[in-house]
Amino acid sequence: MDCDNPTGTGDSETISNLKNYFPKDMCPNPTAIEVATVDGISLADAGNVFYANDHITGLICKNADQKKCFCRDYKVRFVCYPPFCGNQKPLCWTKWYDRDNPSATGDWELLKNLRKENPNEICANPIAIESQTVDKDTPASVTGQDFLQ
Repeated sequence: MDCDNPTGTGDSETISNLKNYFPKDMCPNPTAIEVATVDGISLADAGNVFYANDHITGLICKNADQKKCFCRDYKVRFVCYPPFCGNQKPLCWTKWYDRDNPSATGDWELLKNLRKENPNEICANPIAIESQTVDKDTPASVTGQDFLQ
């Protein structure tokens, strides 16, 4: 899911904002998050530092935290418990959320905002988050960026 484009402050794909933008696609209690750039760049290759990258808040990339560049445009998705994901598996991922775009302050993908913008789409108690760049689907853990939360 991607509901934000990079701006002067960064990119933010928070849970509350994503729930507002994608109310039917977000489970109420995600257990994990996955992040990628909207154009498929891996997090390792994206080169951003993250203020937040977890299933509680969502993703926030602040431009102010970046040393060499601005935040890229990210998308996120979440793992959810049934019944949101049906009876297929005990856990499932939400769709990707990207409600914020990188700006001068970074990329903000906060869980509270994703939930607000996407009611009943993210599980109540996420156990994990996965983040990747939206441009090349690079996992956040390998982008070389720092995450503050």
